[in-house]
Amino acid sequence: MPSNLTKILVGAALMGQLATTVATVPVFAEDNKSTAKPHIDLAFCIDTTGSMSGEIENVKAKTKELVAKLAGGKPSPVIRVGMVAFRDRGDEYVTKVFPFSEDIDKVVKDISSLKADGGGDTPEAVAEGLHASLNDLKWSDDKKTLKLLFLIGDAEPNKSKLSWQTEAKSAISHGVQINTLGCQGIESGTGVTIFQQIAKLADGRYESLAYRQEVVTADGKRETVISSGGSMYRVRGKSADAWKAGAATLSARGEAERMPSAAPSVGRFASADEDFMAGAPGAKADGRTRHARASYATGAGSGSISRTDNNLADIVLQATKDAAAKKLNVDFKEK
Repeated sequence: MPSNLTKILVGAALMGQLATTVATVPVFAEDNKSTAKPHIDLAFCIDTTGSMSGEIENVKAKTKELVAKLAGGKPSPVIRVGMVAFRDRGDEYVTKVFPFSEDIDKVVKDISSLKADGGGDTPEAVAEGLHASLNDLKWSDDKKTLKLLFLIGDAEPNKSKLSWQTEAKSAISHGVQINTLGCQGIESGTGVTIFQQIAKLADGRYESLAYRQEVVTADGKRETVISSGGSMYRVRGKSADAWKAGAATLSARGEAERMPSAAPSVGRFASADEDFMAGAPGAKADGRTRHARASYATGAGSGSISRTDNNLADIVLQATKDAAAKKLNVDFKEK
């Protein structure tokens, strides 16, 4: 029979072997936790009626670049993109759903067929668009996933069985933040107020798009002018891309000057030697500006400036970066 001392020595040896074995076993759960990529569900709910051609083209052209910039964060997030297009009752469709996908080439291909058409009257199917975005898109069930919806339009909701208030409030229960983007023309009705309320109810923010135009002054200098929220601004930012920050941000920085008058009277066309808009002394339009001013004056195209040249993608990019940095601790600073 082994002595008590022998038993103690053998037991100690066995415990030492066990400790060594445990120490060499990889802790897979901890490793997976530390290397798991953050996830972002990013969706657009966009008005695709006749006046929205410029904004639709911007989404088509910029989505792939937008995702690439977001993927450059550290750690690099997994990004799914989806979309709901909406119009109005009596149009070809009221809502059209493009499911979430990580394949951005497929997403771009899916939405490439979108075109601006329909509408007619001002109010559009905003509530239906929100409802489809929250219920027909298959959002991630993971509470850690950042879920962002961008409502983009230029008109207030129409009368509907659905309530935009209810839809906005329900976004919270889905874990979805709604940011709203007001396009040229939305300021003519109650759209701005409603879009602001939707964003507030869904823990998001509202922003007016900025539309760029280059003008040439009497002394030959070229200036950047933006239209935003029904007003015109002369941009004083130092970089060529400064205007993309939007009127509110630029004004707060002292880099944008609001012009005294937003537009000439309806029906009045610009001539080469006229001032560009009221409040731009000595400025005269080049061919593109002159055409744009005439467009604004007569109401053609629902805007004073080319609606394709806007900062929609830049707003979405910055809002997504801000939210991802806050919730997912993704670092987008260039090293």
